[in-house]
Amino acid sequence: MHTYRSDDGLITPREVKAIIDKGKVDMVCITDHNHSDAWNEFKGLPAIMGIEKTIREENGNKFHLLIYFIDSPISSRDFGEVIDSVREQDAFCAIAHPFDRWRKAPSNLDLYAKRVDALEALNARTLYPFSNASARKYAQAHNMRMIAGSDAHHYSEIGNAYVECEAGDGEEFRKMLRKGRVSIKGGMAMPHVHLFSTLKKHKILTPKL
Repeated sequence: MHTYRSDDGLITPREVKAIIDKGKVDMVCITDHNHSDAWNEFKGLPAIMGIEKTIREENGNKFHLLIYFIDSPISSRDFGEVIDSVREQDAFCAIAHPFDRWRKAPSNLDLYAKRVDALEALNARTLYPFSNASARKYAQAHNMRMIAGSDAHHYSEIGNAYVECEAGDGEEFRKMLRKGRVSIKGGMAMPHVHLFSTLKKHKILTPKL
């Protein structure tokens, strides 16, 4: 999920606490774009420190890499250097919405798939079902782990897509992710959720702090 610290996010700690208290999800992962500035505000909640890193390819194309369980910032946007940092931190990474051409996706997935831990096979904000279907098909064909994410930018989106497993805490959850012993759940959000991001970028919507 993307907090109000992202240019296009609106989610606050108070809203996350309310969602968790209602039992909609047990834990969230903070994945703001290219920084983890919000962590100090959310670390008292059941949350995982992460980032959605923009990777620059040699041909100029860009794609997004979801990274979970980071301990320190990752400044580089070079794929090899980012992966090295992921391994050094014992983090977990997945290529986000790998077949969503309306957003950022790799120009050649085969170049990167073997070096990541998983593919995001269900992204709730994807506009077209074939994007998620293609990701799932690719992961199955290449025996890759699969994850799901709401890609929430507004609190109402949290839980639209998620992973489910038997884990008592964040560390157990990390182990289940590595073993691929998680189930992907949920579905696609209504297209209007993209308005939240657009309105935040233009400072028409502001977070409820």
